[in-house]
Amino acid sequence: LMGLGMALVVSPLSTAIMTAVEDKDTGAASGINNAVSRIGGLIAVAAMGSLAAWVYANALDASATSGIPGFGEPAPAGLAPAIDATRLAASDAAFAAVSSVTALLCLLAAVIAWTTIPGDRLPWPRRAEDTPG
Repeated sequence: LMGLGMALVVSPLSTAIMTAVEDKDTGAASGINNAVSRIGGLIAVAAMGSLAAWVYANALDASATSGIPGFGEPAPAGLAPAIDATRLAASDAAFAAVSSVTALLCLLAAVIAWTTIPGDRLPWPRRAEDTPG
């Protein structure tokens, strides 16, 4: 599913970026695109991981946290079924929170793109045969 999403987004985004600049600026545009992509990914992983850990910790009852592994830690063998169910419910809540936040961010990005990107044609030709003279 992630591969499908990446295929639908990354190639058109790179194409849009590279066609939005003049030919002499394509190297800089490519470098900026790659740098922003990497930095954005790092920030997203840190922010979503922090959100998941926070929701997991808050979903657990203060009295029931003894014996429950921390977020991202493997469950020990022989964990009582009630404690394991509590751990799984907290993990589900963390996953749902991260999924909801990322869906809202995608919607926000779509609205921003829809309202700010002009539909004007490029001021220069993209193909050599379109060049006058």
